[in-house]
Amino acid sequence: MRNLYFKLIIFINLLIYIYFLISYMLTGSVDSSLPPIIRYCYILLCFFLSMLIEDNCYDIMDKRLLQTALFLTTIADFFFIIIESPELGIFVFIFVQITYILRHARAISLNHIYTKTLLLLSFSILLLGFFIKPKNIDTNLYYLALLYGTLLINSLILAFSTFRSKLYYKHSSSTIAIGIALFFMCDINVGLYPLITEYYNIDSLSMTIYFLIWFFYLPSQLLLALSGYKKLK
Repeated sequence: MRNLYFKLIIFINLLIYIYFLISYMLTGSVDSSLPPIIRYCYILLCFFLSMLIEDNCYDIMDKRLLQTALFLTTIADFFFIIIESPELGIFVFIFVQITYILRHARAISLNHIYTKTLLLLSFSILLLGFFIKPKNIDTNLYYLALLYGTLLINSLILAFSTFRSKLYYKHSSSTIAIGIALFFMCDINVGLYPLITEYYNIDSLSMTIYFLIWFFYLPSQLLLALSGYKKLK
């Protein structure tokens, strides 16, 4: 029965994504082609997919960390998509990335030099962001985004480091790396979107960036959900 649910969730999410791409080409509108509630259902299905892993996992810790990250993602997206509260959304997404960092860091050997490099990179980004804060931007939102961006970069580095891991099979290392990379590309566009809409007011570019957010984000969540499966069914 779990195998049936596994295939059904993947089929539904792929169908939603293909419909989104085709509909966007016809309408030019993300909200018209894929209403917010459908987008949120897609995210929920990715979480449910992780709940079907059961004994097809690498170990209990990996499964729990992945399920926690995807569960937190459903909360963060509830704030982003349903309530439309970016501050609360980013706040929860900070814990999403922390969970992914903990998950992927345990798969590799964090030697002294590697750890110092990551810490130095993080400190440099935070310091740079502190001194180049743009004017006329919400301070709380800016510093939340700065912290989140720093964690996201570390998460991306650690995701690609899983290729050197003895914990994951190659298919999981690939889905982790591609999933987090797509997550990263999504969030770059999330950061660009308010700048384009509020400061430059270029409607066509704003619509394209809004489309790219979901173009990258939806498959990222499906890939990350699949990364917890030791053997793909």
